[in-house]
Amino acid sequence: MGWKLAAFLLAVSIRYANADCTCYEQANYTGTSAPLSNSFERSDFSACYTPCSYVAYSGDDTFGWGGLTINWGSVADTTGKIQIFDGTDTTGTPLIVVNAKENVVNGIDKSLIRSSQPRITITYTQEGTGANNYNGVIKASPGLQPSTVPITTTAAPTTRTYNNPTFKYDPYLITHDIMIVVNQRTSGGMAALNNVSD
Repeated sequence: MGWKLAAFLLAVSIRYANADCTCYEQANYTGTSAPLSNSFERSDFSACYTPCSYVAYSGDDTFGWGGLTINWGSVADTTGKIQIFDGTDTTGTPLIVVNAKENVVNGIDKSLIRSSQPRITITYTQEGTGANNYNGVIKASPGLQPSTVPITTTAAPTTRTYNNPTFKYDPYLITHDIMIVVNQRTSGGMAALNNVSD
């Protein structure tokens, strides 16, 4: 009887050590419909409590995220929460926070919130070790302005005839990011200054 009890306690401790938990989605995801679901035991697919996080990309920089729906099944830990961040930075204020037992259906405020970026980060955390069960989806749709990267153009150096004993190189071709210091008290200093000015 003693070994059976020990084996049972070992099995329970392994199960509640969360050793075989895996997240429903891992790493990065691309598509116009991103799934949300609890982590699960690999052995029997039952819900468990591993914190999960992944980045969802709509696949198009003009598509943003909205239309969130979430349904909670069994909730063993009420500290559980889903947070969705606008972009890939999770240090700021979440776009959406959904707490355990809080169902999100079409038409309510949290369902209508929309991201300003084509990438969002979806996270799930909880403080305890009870297994929560939830599922949902968030959808991407067009409407974002395409991201614009400022285009900087640098004019190619102009080839021109140059012959001046004051400077070895043509000051005209020196980039504007270089500061030139001319000592006017040296011989030819004023001539050098006038060449830079020209």
